[in-house]
Amino acid sequence: MYFLRSRGLLSGLASGTNWVFRDESMHMEFAFDVVRTVRAEELDLVGDEFEAGVRAMLAEAVAAETAFARDLLAGGVAGMTVPDMRSYLEYVADRRLAELGFAPMFGSANPFSFLELQDVQELSNFFERRVSSYQMGVTGIVAFDEDF
Repeated sequence: MYFLRSRGLLSGLASGTNWVFRDESMHMEFAFDVVRTVRAEELDLVGDEFEAGVRAMLAEAVAAETAFARDLLAGGVAGMTVPDMRSYLEYVADRRLAELGFAPMFGSANPFSFLELQDVQELSNFFERRVSSYQMGVTGIVAFDEDF
């Protein structure tokens, strides 16, 4: 969605995707808070074994997402390649490790500047916002007894 929005396409859909991303980001931040709390209160629970487990999960996640990208991009998408997707996935994995206080695992850079858009979230409450995109009158006759 962010790729399409960066090209001036489907901005409304990208805006809706922001809400999903924002929700998922809050879940992830909660998980990071839990780890920080456990690390502060139970020093022996977050050690080398925990870090090794996190690293193994991230390596598996990067491999799985790369396989998905290979399937998704098999037909080709202008501006996106499987190696670039893998670099992005590795970049995100390293960000998650940094959030947990661990050293990076991959050292990859973000090849997709348009994905920085996902970090710029709308702060207004969805239910308090006034939607103007769909405020146009219906003209003509509206009948609900017609067959579709």
